[in-house]
Amino acid sequence: MKRIASVGIALALVAALSAQDKPSAAEAASEPIQGKSRTEVVDEVWRMATQGELLTPEGWRQACGFYTNPTPFSGNKMILVMSNDWGPSYEDTLKGDSTDVEMGYVDMGKIDFALHYTPPPKTEFVKTGFLYHLVTVPAYLMMYGPDGKTLVEKKPVGYRVWQIQGSPGLPWTTVNTAIRYVLEMRNKTTDPAIKNNADQTIAKLLKMH
Repeated sequence: MKRIASVGIALALVAALSAQDKPSAAEAASEPIQGKSRTEVVDEVWRMATQGELLTPEGWRQACGFYTNPTPFSGNKMILVMSNDWGPSYEDTLKGDSTDVEMGYVDMGKIDFALHYTPPPKTEFVKTGFLYHLVTVPAYLMMYGPDGKTLVEKKPVGYRVWQIQGSPGLPWTTVNTAIRYVLEMRNKTTDPAIKNNADQTIAKLLKMH
């Protein structure tokens, strides 16, 4: 990404197959592409971010399903804040089984673990964009044990899906959701310094509302 449950219950998830399960290049190329379109994949990740799902472990895990290199949830040590108005995404180039999709947004700054707000760097540009590189990967069906985490079995399902190449990076959300998040965190802390940071951050975010 660049700037500009119990045994016997099957969970259908998509991800890149491990080396030992990965079909040959010829086999993979012959598999049909199903699921979300290229722009729908990017739009879905941003929809999740707008709803604050990238700020929770479960939401982060689900969002990682759209990336080729998922990463563990590291907590909200730093949150990027994007404009409420984003998109629409559009396809830049399509080259066989890969494509570039650009998403437009306005950088609104960031919030750290102490709820302190930092404004974005000054720029002459009105809008910024993320350029996502998407590729097709084999999809497979995974079955988990009673704990919902232990992988019992996974099987190729015979088709490919679009995924964003790379990892999600830092958690991000939009201004409205950031306000709700800071309010919630402010109510949970007993640290007066963090409460003060939260008050100042909320005041600044409300001006962008």
